[in-house]
Amino acid sequence: MNVSEIGLGAWQLVQSSQWPDGPDEREAVRLVHAALAAGVTLIDTAPGYADGRSETVLGVALGNGRRDGVVVCTKFGHLADGTSNWDPSSIEASVLASARRMGTDYLDIVLLHSPPPEVLDGDHSEHYGVLEALKQRGVIRAYGASVDWSADVDTVLKTSASEALEVRMSALFQETWPAVERARTRGVGTIIKVPLESGWLSGRYSADTVFGGVRSRWSRDDIALRAGLVDEFRSLLPEGVSVPQGALRFLLAHDGVSTVIPGARTIDLLHDSIAAAAQPLPAETVAAIRGFSAHRIQTGHLDW
Repeated sequence: MNVSEIGLGAWQLVQSSQWPDGPDEREAVRLVHAALAAGVTLIDTAPGYADGRSETVLGVALGNGRRDGVVVCTKFGHLADGTSNWDPSSIEASVLASARRMGTDYLDIVLLHSPPPEVLDGDHSEHYGVLEALKQRGVIRAYGASVDWSADVDTVLKTSASEALEVRMSALFQETWPAVERARTRGVGTIIKVPLESGWLSGRYSADTVFGGVRSRWSRDDIALRAGLVDEFRSLLPEGVSVPQGALRFLLAHDGVSTVIPGARTIDLLHDSIAAAAQPLPAETVAAIRGFSAHRIQTGHLDW
């Protein structure tokens, strides 16, 4: 599959209890149409995103012949009501329900959604076998897992025939950088999630920001730590390159990265993300950011 370097992350696509200040359905559809018009060809969603509304709104947006040419990635495991179901016998029903919600008779990519270790390990679970059978029937085109750590990437590569991975990585979370390279050598495509570090690399937050909703999980010490790291990151960028531009260009400098999926709740933010991919970072800047991670960041302290 060929995909655009910048994809669309649809967790925040539409207003929900998770995102009470998100766009309404009409604006969300306009956002998807704007993404397609700008050349975005990968959209990432999940059954639980936006209280289950993300897939439904995508179904509306991808109607009238817009489905062709779009690579749709969704997931299995977490449900709209906040619970999880890892029973492998539920995979087919979940996949077919996602397809119905999005008005399509097949899905391009289905991922195990941050599964527990016993599910992720294909030597001890039946999940990849079920997904392979769905692929052989033409219900899905590829499968894999959404993971956060290098060890998880290696488990998927070692114990399954997965062809796609969604991997957490950002300028402030580079623990998975070498593992993405290993995936590339195996011919596995990688979708980079949380590329703007839950908004910190959007340039909108500071040490004084007060968070509500899902982001109220951060303590004042967490906020101060992140604000300081963003300031250091900003100092490494060439003149005229903004924090979000630098963050996305840094990830796209990795040969193993297939696509990056920043969330976008407005068309302006979407266009900013797409424009960021137009010009690469200098190699010396990429090296400086890699060094910054190695010497400054304790990745275990940056739970997203």
